[in-house]
Amino acid sequence: MLFTSYELFFTIILFVLLFVFCRWMIKRSWLDNLLLVGGNILILTHIVSWKSLFLLSLLALLAYGAGLLLQKRKSGWVLAMALSLLILLFSVRNYSLVQSWLGSWWTDILGKHFLSVEKIGLSYILFRLVHWLVESYKGTLRSRDFLTFLNYLFFFPTFMAGPIDTFNNFHYWLTTTRVRFNRRMLMAGVGRIFIGAVKALLIVPLIKPYAIDYEVLLPNLGPWGAVCSAALLYSLYIYIDFSGYCDMAIGMAYMMGVRTPENFDNPYFSTNISEFWKRWHITFSTFLRIYVFKPVISLLNRLPIARYRMVVSVTAYLVTFLVCGLWHGSTVNFVIWGLWHGVGLSVYKLFTYGKPVKGMTKLRKVSGIVGTFLFVTVGWVFFNYPLDKLWIMFKLLFG
Repeated sequence: MLFTSYELFFTIILFVLLFVFCRWMIKRSWLDNLLLVGGNILILTHIVSWKSLFLLSLLALLAYGAGLLLQKRKSGWVLAMALSLLILLFSVRNYSLVQSWLGSWWTDILGKHFLSVEKIGLSYILFRLVHWLVESYKGTLRSRDFLTFLNYLFFFPTFMAGPIDTFNNFHYWLTTTRVRFNRRMLMAGVGRIFIGAVKALLIVPLIKPYAIDYEVLLPNLGPWGAVCSAALLYSLYIYIDFSGYCDMAIGMAYMMGVRTPENFDNPYFSTNISEFWKRWHITFSTFLRIYVFKPVISLLNRLPIARYRMVVSVTAYLVTFLVCGLWHGSTVNFVIWGLWHGVGLSVYKLFTYGKPVKGMTKLRKVSGIVGTFLFVTVGWVFFNYPLDKLWIMFKLLFG
């Protein structure tokens, strides 16, 4: 959460008002960029250490230089080396297993400083750096301004948990001077922050104690009642909490004149698992589709198995959601959660492949919504509990 203290809360509010005033009075995009760099640094030092910001800025500088090189010369080797370095640094920082594989030389020589970087926001910076490098290689970026690039990486409303914006969209809204529309966005932003605060600060505390640990409910509901109730509550809790934070992040961005993309679209009303992933954490799902799923499909289509289209699709789903699970956490339960969704999408693809789309009756729609919600809810059980607690739960339910 950004509002971790009253001091930080008032710092953010004062900066947002100052930024809005400057955009209104002085219509200079370079000044907006310069002011926002200072504001991002000021606010993020309340969340992460100066050392983390310095090391992440150094990494950003290297990625920026690699991006400029890729924009001038389309080199697959440069792109591969830059992406490999990013993934290696992220893996070393997050996974002790990778550290043990590489040995002490990495920790002593290369990784001893980077290992001190806080995990907060690191995953989302990784996404933005990958986006910058790949789109630089493709030649789709509309600007190469360094201040805009820094603000894109360290934009404080979306720094911790997204939504994950594209560089072109961020650059467009940061440089636009349509003041009248910005005023409407300012009021819309205030409304979104209020909605997000109600979700995250009022509703979530009521649900969380019963959602994250089924053992709280055991004395009153028994094993099955406690586990099922906690699972249902966790589905509500993780959606309300995450969407509430995104509402506040989008609202703050709106107030500053940046139209950050939406991240949720009533995902629990999805009629199938494929639709769910188009409506849940939308910017993350889009990133996975563009930068993991499609490249895996492209790679497999060059191999002899390309003739088996279903095998290609299933493999791509499993690889994509294995990455999805590993990105969320370093323990085995996140791998299980990712593969749970990968298998679910594969099965859905298997049963719908080549079949014409028919009109959906109300009964079929309701059953689809209920079935998808229950499938997702079971998946959240794997997401919420580590492997040892999952095993205890299994023995409790089945003896």
